[in-house]
Amino acid sequence: MPKDTSILVVRLSAIGDLVLVAPITAQLAREGYSVTVLCKDAYRSVASCLPGVEAVLSWEKDRAGIKAQVFTFDAVLDLQGTSKSKYWCGQLNRPIHTYQKPYLRRVLLLLTKQKSFALTPVVQRYAAAAAPFFNGGFSPRTAEYRLCLPEVRLELPQQPYIALVLGGSYAGKRLDFHAWREIMDGLIRLQMPLVLVGGPEEAGMGESLEQPLGSGAKNYCGTTTVIEGFKAIENAALVISGDTGFMHAAANFSRPLISLWGATHPSLGFAPWPAYEKQRTVMTASALSPISKHGKVPWWMPNPMRKLPLDEVISAAVSILQDKTTP
Repeated sequence: MPKDTSILVVRLSAIGDLVLVAPITAQLAREGYSVTVLCKDAYRSVASCLPGVEAVLSWEKDRAGIKAQVFTFDAVLDLQGTSKSKYWCGQLNRPIHTYQKPYLRRVLLLLTKQKSFALTPVVQRYAAAAAPFFNGGFSPRTAEYRLCLPEVRLELPQQPYIALVLGGSYAGKRLDFHAWREIMDGLIRLQMPLVLVGGPEEAGMGESLEQPLGSGAKNYCGTTTVIEGFKAIENAALVISGDTGFMHAAANFSRPLISLWGATHPSLGFAPWPAYEKQRTVMTASALSPISKHGKVPWWMPNPMRKLPLDEVISAAVSILQDKTTP
């Protein structure tokens, strides 16, 4: 396709899914394409941070205008890959390139727990869908695929700090209050401030974790936007997070990272991307993992996050930060 071809990139799902689109939009822009992203309205602020994106449209508010050709595009890159997105994209009468979801292989992985059924990392699958637009193959460049955050007013600790991401879309991705308290108690030896990151759902737990005298914690849960949360992640000396969008943001910024896995598992294709030296994974000791792609735990099953080896989280943090000193 010629330079200046306009491409509509469709990715409707949540924060982490959009963050993983960053290397794709960055390379499309590098090769001269005009990139517009269509996402759910709740995630427009995240999509606006993707490198190389010229415009962001809302699935709820703008898709009728796209069909009516109020917005025109030369091609469509469907990175959602669901029956809903395929049907809708098919009505646009434009060349469509679609991300293929490995439904059968994922079912086999979830049923058997055999890592021989591990899925290809999702960024590589995105790149396979976008391959017709790439001249010479997929070649991500670190300086290009970083999220482009707008200026925000957020008062963060002046000295190096550890960011703890308390949230998670489902229970199988979240630690409870007592687990976080044990981790925080173990991190005291590092003498570094702790920044608690999360949404309104974690505000109460964050406030409780912040309260004890000497906790060294500052609670940002429920008082910051997603983009402000990204800023806290971008400036952290270490991020500790479950399988969340903030985990993917930490990897995008190449921050030292400890990722925690319970009901989900890196073999599902959503491990932090890219991999780099100061990155550790801590897995549940439960034989049930992985249970689901999204972290849902059926009511009759115990939550694998309750069997996460917390001592490994603490020792990994000490190992990563051994060269850090307080002012």
